[in-house]
Amino acid sequence: MFRTTRRRAVRFLATTAVGAVALGLAVPTGAAAAGNAPDPQWGANQPRPTFTESPTDGNPDGPAPDASAPTVSGAEASAAVAQDERRAATARSSAAAASSWVLRGAGWGHGIGMSQYGAFEMARAGYTAPQILKHYYTGTTYDAVSDSQTLDVNILNQVSGSSTVTAVPSLVAAGNGGGAFTVTVAGDSRTITGALGDAVSFSRVGDTIKASCSSCTGVSSLAGTTAILRWDSLPGMNDKTLMKIGGTLYRDGTVRMKPYGTSSWNVVNRVRLHDEYLDYIAESPWSWNLEALKAQAAAARGYALSKYQALGGTVRASCDCHLYDTTADQVYAGYSTVLGNGNQPYWANWRNAVRAAGTSATGYVARSKGTIIQAFFSSSSGGRTENNEDVWGGTPLPYLRGVSDPWSLKDSNPARAWRQVASAPSLARVFGLSDVARLDLSDRTANGGVHTATATSTAGTVRTVTGDQLRSVVASGTPFSGQVNSTMIRHLTTRLSGADRYASAAAVAARTTSSAGAVVVAAGDGLLVDASVSGPLAATVGGPLLLTQQSKLPAATIAELNRRGSAVKTAYVVGGAGVVSDAVAAQLRSRGLTVTRLGGSNRFETSAVVAKAIKARRATPTVVVAGGEGLPDALGVSGPASALREPILLTPAGGLSSYTWSALSALKPTSARVVGGSAVVATGVEDQLRRAGVTTVTRLGGTDRYAVSAAVASFYRSRVPVQSEIVLTSGRNESLVDSLVAGTLQRVIALTPGSSLGDDALATLQTSSQLETLTAVGGTAVVSAATLTTAANS
Repeated sequence: MFRTTRRRAVRFLATTAVGAVALGLAVPTGAAAAGNAPDPQWGANQPRPTFTESPTDGNPDGPAPDASAPTVSGAEASAAVAQDERRAATARSSAAAASSWVLRGAGWGHGIGMSQYGAFEMARAGYTAPQILKHYYTGTTYDAVSDSQTLDVNILNQVSGSSTVTAVPSLVAAGNGGGAFTVTVAGDSRTITGALGDAVSFSRVGDTIKASCSSCTGVSSLAGTTAILRWDSLPGMNDKTLMKIGGTLYRDGTVRMKPYGTSSWNVVNRVRLHDEYLDYIAESPWSWNLEALKAQAAAARGYALSKYQALGGTVRASCDCHLYDTTADQVYAGYSTVLGNGNQPYWANWRNAVRAAGTSATGYVARSKGTIIQAFFSSSSGGRTENNEDVWGGTPLPYLRGVSDPWSLKDSNPARAWRQVASAPSLARVFGLSDVARLDLSDRTANGGVHTATATSTAGTVRTVTGDQLRSVVASGTPFSGQVNSTMIRHLTTRLSGADRYASAAAVAARTTSSAGAVVVAAGDGLLVDASVSGPLAATVGGPLLLTQQSKLPAATIAELNRRGSAVKTAYVVGGAGVVSDAVAAQLRSRGLTVTRLGGSNRFETSAVVAKAIKARRATPTVVVAGGEGLPDALGVSGPASALREPILLTPAGGLSSYTWSALSALKPTSARVVGGSAVVATGVEDQLRRAGVTTVTRLGGTDRYAVSAAVASFYRSRVPVQSEIVLTSGRNESLVDSLVAGTLQRVIALTPGSSLGDDALATLQTSSQLETLTAVGGTAVVSAATLTTAANS
C-alpha cells in the first residue's frame, strides 16, 4: 500500500555525519537475505518481500481497475448458486476449520508484463534489451524518446505530526563546504538559510506549512501554503550535500511540502526524469547483466512517462505528485540505495543502462504502434505471464499478452518455487469470513494463474475474491515470508506408473526403503480382493507390496526384488494357492527368502489371517470393516489404514462372517471403522461389532465408491501422520489394481473416474488444508494428464 507516515512535524538537520540507511539491492543469489531492500517493482499496493534483490510491478494508482470478482447472469448465475450450495454442504459436513493452510506456488508479483528474473536469465543467455522487451511486451519496438521532463515524486505521503530530515555532506565533498540549504515559502520573500549542524523542522499549522530553525540565519521561521527546500543539488553546486528526509538520503532534487486535506501534508521531490529520477530506481539489482538492466531502465522510463503523459500536465491530487516512490508505482529509493548493501560499486553499471541512448535528454522505451506503453513488470511470473484483463479486468492491451516465461523458473530466482503457510485468520480475513473450511482455486486465467478464489466457512457461507486480491494473504514460509503475492498457486504433482500393473506396483514399491527386510506379494491378476487387505500388513512389516501373476513372478517384480538384493529376507504371500500358486512361492524360496503364506479358503478368512498376522506384531486397537463384495471401498481406505496399521477385515454384505468374529476375538479392538454404504455392509454390522466388544463404531459411507472415498478422506486426513500428500488413483473397475498398490503409500486416497477429477475428489482436495503434493498412481490411461492438472489447480 502507499507509504504513509505517522502524524509528525518534519525536522531538517544539517550535520557532518554520513548516516546512510542500508536500503540497497543485492546480487541475485541472496534469496533469504534479511531486511526490506528496495525491490524491483512488485506491483500496486504490494509490500516488498524480505529478500533483498527484487524487481518491480508498476501498477497505476492503487488497486488495479476492476479488481473484483467477475459477475455472471442468467443460467451462469443459477449454476454458480448451485455450485456454492454444494460447496457449503461439503464444508458443513467437514471437520472443524483448519488452523492454517499450506500454499505452494511459483513467481512473485502480479505477473503482468516483464518478468525481471526472466529478463535477467534472458540476458545471461545472450538476448539483448530490445529482444527482452519485445518478448514480454508483445509487438513493441525499442525506441529513443525525450526524457528531460520534470517529475514530482511523492516521498512522504499524507504526513501528520512530526518528522525529521537530515542534511549530510556527500562522500566526495566531505570537509569542502557542503551542508548548505535554504527554505522558502509561497508568498514570502524571506529565506531560512542553514548550514552543517543546523536543524529545521516542518509541521502543518492550519492551512499552512510552518518551517522553524532557531540556529539558521536569515529568519528563524516561515509559514506558507507551500514550503520549498533547496540544497546544493542545484546546477554548479557539485552535489556536496545530501538531505535526509524521512530516513532516506537524497542527493538530487528540490523538495516541496503542501497541505493535504484538513490535517495532513505531502512531501514531494521534484527531479529530472533523465537522471535525477532514473538514477535512483531500485528495482533490479544493479550488479545484473547490462542488457537486463537496459531492459529494466527502458521499462522504468516508459512506465514513468506513460503516467506523466496520462496526467496531461497535472499531478494526482492525493499525493501532489506524478508518481509515488513506492511499489505503488516503482521504487525511487534516493541516494540511500547507492550507499546501502554494497551497491555503490554497481551504480555506474545501472547509470550506464539508464544512459544507453547516449544523449543527455533522451532514453529508450518500449512503444506499441508508436505509443509509449505502460510498462508493468514484476519480479517473476512462475512460468507464464498474464493477460492484463485477466488480473485487473478492463480493456485487453495488445502489448500485455501472456507469454511463456521459462527463464523465471531458473535457479537464480528465489521465488521459482515457494511454500507458504497462511494462518486461518489471515486467510479468512481476505474473504471476510470467520474461518475457512474449503478453499477453491480452480477458476484459472488463460495463462494458469488463479482468476478467482472461493472460500467456504464451516457455517456454509461462501465468498469469492479475485486472484489479485488473494495475493494479499499474509503467510510465512520459504524462501521468504510476507504476503503470498502470486497467483501461480498450485499443488505439486508426481506420477508413479509403469508399463503394466506389475511395473506400476514396482514404481510404488520404490518409495519404500530399499533396506526393508520383508516384502508382501499378492495377486495382480484374477481376484484382487485378497490383495486389498495387504496394505496394512506391508506397513506393519516395513516392506513394499509387489504384485504377481498367479503362476509366476512377472519381470517387473523380479527386477524390483533384484534391485533390493540381499536386504530382503522374508516374503509374505497373501492368498491361497489358488490365487498365488505354489510355483510363485517356490520362485521366492529359490531366491533364498523365507516364505510365509497368509491365506484362507475364501476372502473373508484370508483377511482374518492377515489381521491376526498384524496382531502378532503390534496392538490392534482399531480395525476397518469393509464389504467383501465392495472392493473399491476397501481399496479407498487402504492408504490411511496402512498408515495407522489398522487391519482390514472383509465381511459379507449381510453381516459378519465366522472368520471375522474369530478375528475380532483375537484382535480385541475397541474401535472400528465400517467402510461403505448399507448395501455393501448391512446396518446390523454395527450392532454385531458392539456385541464383539467394540465400543466405538464409525461408519464411513456414501452413495457410491467416490463418495465413500471422500468420506474416508475427511475422517482420516487429520489422523494420518502425513497430511501433505494425497494419492489420486482410479475408481474404475478396470483400474482397481492401481488403487490396490496405492494404499501402501500410506496416504489418504482420492478415487477419481480417471478421465476427470470428479466432484468428490475435488471436495477432498479443497478441504485438505495441509495438502502440498498430489501423487497419481497409474499411467495416463488410469489418471489422465488433464485430471492431474485439474487436481493441481484445484
